[in-house]
Amino acid sequence: MQIANHLQSGTAVKNIQPAHIPFSPYQPDSTSSDDTDPRFPRSQKYQISRHPGSNSSHIAETDCLLQRNGYSIHLVNSLKQRIKASTLIKRMYASRGYQTESASVFSTSSNQYTFEARQSQQLIGTLTLTIDTGKGLLADTLYQPELDQFRRQGRRLCEVSKLAFNPETSSKEIFASLFHMAYIFAHRIHGVDDSFIEINPRHATFYKRMLGFRQVGELRTCPRVNAPAVLLYLDLEYMKEQITTQAGQFDQKTKSIYPHFLSQNREKEITQRIQIEHTHFVPPSSRKSTFNHHQDYFQPA
Repeated sequence: MQIANHLQSGTAVKNIQPAHIPFSPYQPDSTSSDDTDPRFPRSQKYQISRHPGSNSSHIAETDCLLQRNGYSIHLVNSLKQRIKASTLIKRMYASRGYQTESASVFSTSSNQYTFEARQSQQLIGTLTLTIDTGKGLLADTLYQPELDQFRRQGRRLCEVSKLAFNPETSSKEIFASLFHMAYIFAHRIHGVDDSFIEINPRHATFYKRMLGFRQVGELRTCPRVNAPAVLLYLDLEYMKEQITTQAGQFDQKTKSIYPHFLSQNREKEITQRIQIEHTHFVPPSSRKSTFNHHQDYFQPA
């Protein structure tokens, strides 16, 4: 099970505990995602670059997918950055009393991507995306029957895991940007239909309210972290609709995080850049059901 730092249901934004994401209330002057805002010229507000800045050592370690409002989102490629991401995950897991032996991102599998958020060269958040390509997902350890129901329908799956944030620097916008990059890789690049996350039940309300996840797996105990878990899923076509209708449309009454996502134009630009620079990605048209490959090979991670 992958435990993140989240707002608990009913928790006031300004009273977040250290192990949760300390989302600050939305401030139009500093976090607007509206491309039409004249205070943020398009060339300054969003940048997509493979080589951000002039730090050559950092350039070699990550691909920069997005620069936005003082922070950047990267695809992790080096051992050094994987160690940093794993350290952050373990620190956040330990703060909640979870076992940390499995909290690492050292896999270099072609179906797994680790993203990081950075601010002033400091790692402030990370998540890992795994595409279901016949090798199984971490959630199969507890929830293979539930996942197989989707596979039988010809649905292609992915899993979001190892999500952690530095509680002193994270925000709704950074959280949204990380998830938007994962969405682009999963849905736009790989043609994934459904995303799953195995989460502590105390955080389930957060994902349901903020992103529209639904619970499909009952309460069980995850052996990897020795903590309770439930399985949530999100239809990525639903996610696409929410991004299309809500990105940049801020309303103080909404509890959704989708207003902090990127515009359709920015999403398209990033997708095209990824497709050009990462030619090894499998196009959605070549995807096929992997259900027949998922039989009795799952080992606890």
